[in-house]
This record gives sequence, C-alpha cells and structure tokens, in this order.
Amino acid sequence: MFHESCLFNPHGADALLERPLLGRIPGRLKAVRLVVPRHLCTYQRIECDGVPRLKLSSFAKLQVQALAPFSNYGSCAVHQANWLHVWVWDAAIESAFSKKHGNKQHFSALPHSLYSTPKTSGIVWLASAGNTGLEGQLWKEGHLIDSMWFDAPPDADTWAALHAQTPGVHALGWPLALPSRGVLQAVASAPRPWGRNLTPRSQNRPRIQWVSLAPAALVAATTTLVGGGSWIYSEKEAHQEAINQGHQSQERLLAELEPMQQARQRTTKTLGWINTVQTLSPVPSTHSVITELADILTRQGLVVRELDINAPTVQATLVATAGGSPRLTAVLGALENHPWFYDARFVDVSGGTGFKFAWRLRAQAPTSPEKGQP
Repeated sequence: MFHESCLFNPHGADALLERPLLGRIPGRLKAVRLVVPRHLCTYQRIECDGVPRLKLSSFAKLQVQALAPFSNYGSCAVHQANWLHVWVWDAAIESAFSKKHGNKQHFSALPHSLYSTPKTSGIVWLASAGNTGLEGQLWKEGHLIDSMWFDAPPDADTWAALHAQTPGVHALGWPLALPSRGVLQAVASAPRPWGRNLTPRSQNRPRIQWVSLAPAALVAATTTLVGGGSWIYSEKEAHQEAINQGHQSQERLLAELEPMQQARQRTTKTLGWINTVQTLSPVPSTHSVITELADILTRQGLVVRELDINAPTVQATLVATAGGSPRLTAVLGALENHPWFYDARFVDVSGGTGFKFAWRLRAQAPTSPEKGQP
C-alpha cells in the first residue's frame, strides 16, 4: 500500500514500476522498493526437497552465500514446490539506489523477474525499461521452472546454439524450436511481485514519522486504530526478533560444542585402542627367551656363538659342542615345536662349523614359560 517500486537504472533516473495506493502520501512516509534489472543478477535454481519450512530461510541464506560471486551482495530467494529460485546482485547497486533516493537505508529489494506474469504453462518474455535485452521465463502449471537472459532478442541460430551448448536446457522443458516472433513480445509488468523474498535486507523496515502524518484533527480521529496496529506490529516484530536471537544462540552453542564432541570422539577412540592393547598378551622378556633357548640348545648339544634379538625376529649362530656341525633338521624341528617360536629357517654358514638360524617370536606368547627351566 505504501510501497513505491523503482526499476534501477545505472545510467540515469530510475523507472517507476508501481505507485502506492495513496498517491498523496508525503515522500518521507513512503517505503521505497528497489527492483534490480535481470541483466545485473545471477540466477540459480536449487532443489530444496526435504528441507523443513521453518528452516527454508536459513537454507536459502546458505545457498546464496555459496552462489554469490561478490564479496558484498544482495539477494532474493523464492520458494515454489520443491525448488528455490535464487537471484544475487552486487551490493553496490543498493548503495547507488540509496544515494538516488536521499540516502534511504530502509528499503526492500527484489529482482525484476518477480514482476513477470505467471502462466499456467509456457514461456514469458520480460523486458526492462531502457534495455534491449529480454528475460525468458519457463512456466509450468503456475510454477517457474527456469530463467534465462538474452542481451538481444534471440533468433533461430542463437536458439539452436544455446541448445547445442547446453543440452540440459531441453530437459527442463525449453522447446528446441524458437517460438514465433509474435511470442517474443515482452509482457507488461504485473502491479505486484508474485514471490516473497526469503532473504530480505537487514534494513528494509520503513521508519514512518507519524508526527507528519496529518493535522491534529486527523491524528486524533485515527489514534486508536494506528496505536492498536502499531502495538500488534511491534509485538510481532519483538516475537520474531526473539525467535531470531534464539536461532542465533542455538547456532553459536552448536558451534561451541562441536570441538568438545570431536575431542570426545578422539578420547573414546584412544580408550578403545588402550583396551585393545591391554587385552593382548605381552611379548616375552629377553631373559625368558634366553632361558627357553638354553633349554632347547642344551638338549641338542649346541652352544650359541652369536645371538641377536630384535623382536619379533631372533637370529643365532650355533656350534655343536662335539666339534661337528649342528643337525639342521633337529634344530629347526625343536624351534618349530616350541610354543613361543615359529617360521624357523636356516640362514647361512659362519666360520665353517657355525650355522646361522633365524626364527620369529609369537606376539601372543605367554609371559611365563610352559616348560621347566634347566
């Protein structure tokens, strides 16, 4: 009712699209709406199936942040069926618009795409004042499917090249053949936008100076209605602000709890490793290994010339006490039959009479020997 919609023109005065219902309202009391031309916007269609309605606004803000090619930007996201239609523009447009209108900071912003005429099914061509380009919109059953911008009205070759370079365009429903020239007539702008912005500007609430509304007699006659409406509006805004603060507080708490949750997961994993290690049987001590080897070698009539224990590998050079050579099969069999050792093998001959053997220790070997010590 109090909005005055202006199509932004970067090269001159803005074009007025929509006048307020009460045209004689002073300019200080009017709420201005910025309408951004389509060629100054980037557009993206995003699936939002499964996103709860109460979280659509937060979801839309995250998608806009990922899509925006500008460091500072304005945006508009409209929800239809299972899709979000997102338009993003440079925030410098809003700054320039504010300077044109007396440095107003409290104004809303929408893309010109929302001023098209929704169709049941088909293509809508929307032109903006002072620009030769056209926006093509594809509609199906009253829902927007896709939007494309052309710097000039497309011809048959341009349309064919578009389908050749972007095969997904036809999958969305755009026809392969360019519609007749008569269809390329741009439709008139609708008096009101057909979608609601899920990502409004932080400063889009108009500040109405009620002192300048009317003479004292008119103010006295309408004080009750205006006061009641203002109270309801302020209560609604207060509740909405409380809800927003609650959401922000919840997000901060979740962000603060995330490092603690990660630390808890790491601690749980470490405790699991400790418990697993504690369940393993300890490796036999060096003293126990030497004791068991002494028992085996004494029975075989052998002495140790060299011994190298590097768990789990043991290497030893053995010499027979009678001066002969050790019996390979007897030594290997004795080592293999011991519960602590496995993978026994002959390695080399050392010094003519010494034979070098190697074998491995079992990780699950008991801490105390099963055999009696010699």
